[in-house]
Amino acid sequence: MPSIKTLLDQFRLKEVINEDISSKTVWLLGTVGNTTDLVPGVNAAVITLERLAFDTQTISNHALPGSDASLLGSLALGSEEQNDVYSWAAGYINSRMFGPDIRVSLIYPATQKHIAKHQRQHRRWITETPRLYSLVTKPFIDAQPASRIQWVYNILSKKVEADRIVYEDPDPENGFIILPDLKWDASNAASMYLVAIVHRQGLKSLRDLTDSHLPLLKNIRNKANVAAEKYGVPHNKLRLYIHYQPSYYHLHVHITNVDLEGRGIAADRAHLLDTVISNIEDIAPDYYQKVTLAYALGSDTELWQHWTAHLDPRSTTESSPETN
Repeated sequence: MPSIKTLLDQFRLKEVINEDISSKTVWLLGTVGNTTDLVPGVNAAVITLERLAFDTQTISNHALPGSDASLLGSLALGSEEQNDVYSWAAGYINSRMFGPDIRVSLIYPATQKHIAKHQRQHRRWITETPRLYSLVTKPFIDAQPASRIQWVYNILSKKVEADRIVYEDPDPENGFIILPDLKWDASNAASMYLVAIVHRQGLKSLRDLTDSHLPLLKNIRNKANVAAEKYGVPHNKLRLYIHYQPSYYHLHVHITNVDLEGRGIAADRAHLLDTVISNIEDIAPDYYQKVTLAYALGSDTELWQHWTAHLDPRSTTESSPETN
């Protein structure tokens, strides 16, 4: 595979497919190579551009004026405004003392699923009872080809990204690895984002968890602080949760700094690990096989398209089958 720099040099933009003002992130869709016809899975590419957070330690060291390398000395300001005690201006920092200020991620070749995941979509609400999970969602999950999570197996087998692993318990039943999520720059502790990927195969989602998995879940909860402390984040600053629906069907737990907001922590998707453990241990060992789970899906996702095939013809596409 060519380097990311080589692929970016060959990238031809088709459209901006999404943006997130709060995280200062934009997603681009285009092609790699000479052809301009976009073909998912062949020449399509999705690029993520994200502004990185300031390094507060660097600011502390260089904040005072007096040299060209200082923070304030490096500011180039445009038009200025003032109102009473308030002043503001737009500009840019022309010093490189802060290091990289943007993160670039590339998916190539990008499939239609990759494109749908990142493009702006209308969202639809699903009320998934245990019966509907068995009839609709589980067949969809079981039909996913193993190749879609080959990258996960590559990490677990240390074929790739071995140098990024910050903690591992190699036990095949209750073990896991922890490494920085690709959405994090692995430097700013305030935005720390780690992921624990379990070694055990066959656990695809929250729905699979029973009391037999409590040792695994508690092991992740107990060891997450070991990894986080490497970035200076104490155990009482950790938020651990499981997504449902997840972005890929191999059980993993998100580990973030509790100060990090706006990334995957919506109430309909993020299930706190402490709550998951308590539901199984204190309420019912098969809690997640009995409970109704509600969540939102993008209207262009494969799972939503699968659900629409089971909608009552009399209902609108805004409805869940369970509402009729």
